[in-house]
Amino acid sequence: MATPRRRATGVRVQVTGEENLRELAERMKAITEKRVVVGIQGNEELTVIGIVHEFGSAPKHIPERSFIRTGKIKSRPIINKLVKAGVTEIAFGRKTPQELYQEIGEAGLEKTKANFDRIKQPPLSAIYASHKRGRKLLQAEEMRLKDALSWAVIARARRGP
Repeated sequence: MATPRRRATGVRVQVTGEENLRELAERMKAITEKRVVVGIQGNEELTVIGIVHEFGSAPKHIPERSFIRTGKIKSRPIINKLVKAGVTEIAFGRKTPQELYQEIGEAGLEKTKANFDRIKQPPLSAIYASHKRGRKLLQAEEMRLKDALSWAVIARARRGP
């Protein structure tokens, strides 16, 4: 059985004094309670279009054309750099967690939107394209989907008791 992959990023911060440790613990706790997500915000129809793009549809012969998952992968190096620098700034009280969340959200959204423009492969099946009555309709749906991309800060799920 393969061992689960774990990802860790190191940040070096040196603190002296008990009071400083309490302040640091409070600042760091705020970071661990929330996370940033990038996704689609819209109505049910737009959500279905996004899911079909992301995972494909076997019955309609639509290939997977992931842009959110691949955008996440492509934005990971930039976000890791932001987090390393941001955690140090938060530790010293020069930045708030909300500012870091905003930087992460904007960077992730920018990379995902840039990645969206590259989802032309694999091409849509001819059956699905003809069913949708022309390329212009497909482009309009894709533009609506791109415009619906957004980021949000949400609470982390709690594990254990």
